[in-house]
Amino acid sequence: MGKRQVRIFRKNLEEHLPELLLQSSVQVVLRSKAVLNGVLSSSGPAMLALQDFRFGKHTFAFNDVEEVIYDIEAPY
Repeated sequence: MGKRQVRIFRKNLEEHLPELLLQSSVQVVLRSKAVLNGVLSSSGPAMLALQDFRFGKHTFAFNDVEEVIYDIEAPY
């Protein structure tokens, strides 16, 4: 099975939050070019909370996020 990446940029984060919270793993690319991998645990007004796979919690504002990436499996 092939995989495809879905990229959601900062300007579209709010409208895609419900689907992002359902993903088992996401990569959050910050404007500083740091990449955090984990599960989005919650979102607030203009804020995201991510729990990484070492059980560390990270919170950041939408303005600090460049994009959020998650994988889906291709149907072929």
